[in-house]
Amino acid sequence: MPLRVYLKLIVLTIFIFSAFGAVYLFAPTVSQKEGVVYYLRPGLSKRSVITALYQMGVIKHPVFFSIYAFFTPQSKIKAGEYVFVHGRNFVGIWHQITTGTGFYYHPFTLVPGWTYKQFDTALHNDPWLKKKTESLAPLNSSHEGMLFPDTYFFTRGEYDTDILKHAAKLMQKKLMDAYNKRNDNLPYQTPYETLIVASMIEKEAYLDVERPMIASVIINRLKKGIPLQIDATIIYALGDQYNGTIYKKDLQIVSPYNTYLNKGLPPTPIAFPSLASINAACHPAVSDYYYYVAKRDGSHQFSKTLEEHEKAISEIKLRALENSK
Repeated sequence: MPLRVYLKLIVLTIFIFSAFGAVYLFAPTVSQKEGVVYYLRPGLSKRSVITALYQMGVIKHPVFFSIYAFFTPQSKIKAGEYVFVHGRNFVGIWHQITTGTGFYYHPFTLVPGWTYKQFDTALHNDPWLKKKTESLAPLNSSHEGMLFPDTYFFTRGEYDTDILKHAAKLMQKKLMDAYNKRNDNLPYQTPYETLIVASMIEKEAYLDVERPMIASVIINRLKKGIPLQIDATIIYALGDQYNGTIYKKDLQIVSPYNTYLNKGLPPTPIAFPSLASINAACHPAVSDYYYYVAKRDGSHQFSKTLEEHEKAISEIKLRALENSK
């Protein structure tokens, strides 16, 4: 067979092989509508990654991809947890894992009303976060209330302290934005005092619409020098001793958080307040109320005098008794 024919056959073979390779390289390989999540562990070789993707069913005919990887030696794979979206082809997948893009993000939700202890426990139990310390609990007193409740997204392998830093930075921004627009003549003078008030509103309010009214009761009592008598501060002072009920003896607990015995604000926030509670602390309703009591539906009955308050308590107890029959 003439040399020219051999050359033509070689060229044709290369062309056919390249055509088939191009089809496999650029054809969509991820068929799952929700995409595919793949964790590329540190230290894996290109061959190991291709084998793993083949075993997962993400790619077919790994030989073509091995050749593609061989001819892209300058691109180094980067460890991380990736999400390959529906319809992604191998070239797109390879671009992701060699540029470190398209990571899968896990959510972590910091719930409004949580204490720092609850936040610390949730961080510690999250399986995807790296633990920089065994527990962040010793930071309790300095961080109580100082983190903004929100859902934070992180990639696998990030540290728990990264969540803390993001949440602290966001709280500082949200708090200062609200504080700089606060009403005049409020009986607290610093953003931190505002945060303390907001934390009590967060724990006391069930309905958003009542947050400014609860704030007004706190404001009125602070201005008059009347103890706040906030049950949530007693619960905070009791800590793990709280069993769901506040007893008369609990109102005598010796603690700076006992707002039945101590006038003014507790020394720190008692929870992480939502933006709604921060805004209520900065823009309380104008009222003559000094008391409130919770109803069975979570709303509150507000009163101007102790006599009205005691009457409201009696009526609520009576209705509860009648409904239980």
